[in-house]
Parts: sequence; C-alpha cells; structure tokens
Amino acid sequence: MWGDLAYDYLPVSTERRSQVLHPFAIPCMQGVLALNVTRGCAHACVYCYARAYPEAPPRGQLFVYENLPARLEAELARMRRLPRAVSLCTATDPFQPFPSLLSVTYQAAEMLLRRGITVTFLTKGFIPEEFIALFARFQDLVRARIGLLSLDPGYHRTFEPGTAPPEVRLGNLRRLRAAGIAAGIRHDPVIPGVTDKPEALDRLFAALRKEGITSVDVGYLYIRPGIAQLLRDELPPAVARPLLSQFRSGPIEEVAASSHTQLLPPEIRVRSFFKIREAAREHGIVPILCRCKNPDMRADRCQGSRDLAYPVPRRRVRQLSLPLR
Repeated sequence: MWGDLAYDYLPVSTERRSQVLHPFAIPCMQGVLALNVTRGCAHACVYCYARAYPEAPPRGQLFVYENLPARLEAELARMRRLPRAVSLCTATDPFQPFPSLLSVTYQAAEMLLRRGITVTFLTKGFIPEEFIALFARFQDLVRARIGLLSLDPGYHRTFEPGTAPPEVRLGNLRRLRAAGIAAGIRHDPVIPGVTDKPEALDRLFAALRKEGITSVDVGYLYIRPGIAQLLRDELPPAVARPLLSQFRSGPIEEVAASSHTQLLPPEIRVRSFFKIREAAREHGIVPILCRCKNPDMRADRCQGSRDLAYPVPRRRVRQLSLPLR
C-alpha cells in the first residue's frame, strides 16, 4: 500500500527531552504550533529541508519519540490557554509506514482533537483507515493537505523515493473528502523543467479535478547549502547539474526562519507559474502561489493557511512588480 521504501529504515524508540509543542516558523502559520513525532524521515525526499539540517540523522536512521504522548498531555495540562491549532510533523511525515510511529501519531492527534484543538498536516504517505475514522469523528477540526507534484513514476522514484505512490495519495484525498474532511493539494516544491511540463501538468490537473479539487497551493524549490548537497549526492549528475544551475542568479531571501535561502530567479518562477496557471485553468482549478515561499513576488496566502482563519501579519513591502494574473 505504501510502496517500497527507498532505503532500509529500522525505527528506534527514543525519548523527547525538550518541549514538544513549538511555534511554526512560517509567517502565514503564526499562531499554529508544530509537533514532530520523529527525528528523521524514511520518505527520503531529495529536496527535504529537514534532512539538510546539521543535526538531522543520516539516511537510514529514524527515531520515534515514544514518550511524546505523555509529554504532550503534560504540556497541554500546564497551558493557561490551549492552542487553536497544531500542525503535525512539520519536519517529517506523520504517516510513515511503521507501527510504532503511527501509534504515537494517532495518540497525539486524538489527544489534540478531544480537546477541541484543530489538527493540520501535510503528507506524502498513506493514511491508514483508523486515522480516517478518527478524523471523521472530528471532521470540523481537521485540515489535511496532500503533497502531490506529478503522476510520473520516474519523478516519484527519483525525487521522492520513499513516499507513497501518486495513486495512493490520490486515494488519500478521495477517502478524506468522502469522510467529510477538509482536504486539499499542496503542489510543492515545483521543479522547473521537471514537474512543470505541459503534458505532465495536464494529466495531474485532470486527475485532481476528478477528485473535486478546485484550487492548489503552489510553492517552488529553494536551496540552502545542505539541500544543494543532497541534490548533488542523490540525484543523477545529468539531473542535478542543470537543476542547480538555474539558481545561479537567484535572490537570497528569508524563508521559514532562515535568512540564507536561495530562491529560483523570479523570471523562472513567473514563466513556470504561467504554465501551471494555464494547465490548471483548463480543468477549472485555481493555482495559488505561496506568499511565504515567494517573499520577493506578488503572491497570495495559501488556501491551507486560509482554512485555519488566522490573520497574517503584514510584512515590509518590497515585492517585484511581476504580474501573475
């Protein structure tokens, strides 16, 4: 059901000693707390920002915080005011195919939902049926996003080798929506010249429209030194070199609490977004360019953050006047 994991992973139980809940670093999610049930991720996406952290475990290692439910319960009990929303696994994936990990994820999600706290998550994994049943009982408190860039098996094997296959993710979307759960698509990170080819976009958006999707949140690949190294190490040179060369004149911006994030040049993102917009419109879908990941351009607030109904603090206006509409 999950597909084959790209590498051998043996989850190791460990204890979380630091605080479980912490602020989300993305501006449009201010007010949302983040919670990670593991250190490490078996999905092994080659562009993963969390894998590029110096303290991230090496490929093949995955640590599950077995004491997280108890620590979460204690933290919630000490709070004078409960958070309105918690995002599951911002530096990993809540639905990796390991029973011990899934058990911790389930206990944490249930604990939050029973207290009336909205749970939001982004996943590229398979969501087991027991989670669908749990979320259906608290459907007004669940906001789900499925990460999906391409239906091409070659892209999946190369860039997202340990994730659930695209058809399984479409199945997640179908089951969530059938259960009355707010679920949408995050089309991120777009890789110009790889995922934004017209025929691939047309196939993807046709499939999404069949599932009732009318908008998608769009973000672009960005790099930091650790991400660039992952791309060099894990992609074929014929793929990595032209991909990294696109960043040569890209601006350095602050993204997700890092002021040393290199973006693709704005003209590359604009050309790519035009292609995405045209392909999406053919199927009655509206693409929303993520403001937080494109601070130098005119962009929008993602549907995923709008669904949480939080106000977004205004940032200093310094955006380029490149038309996107």
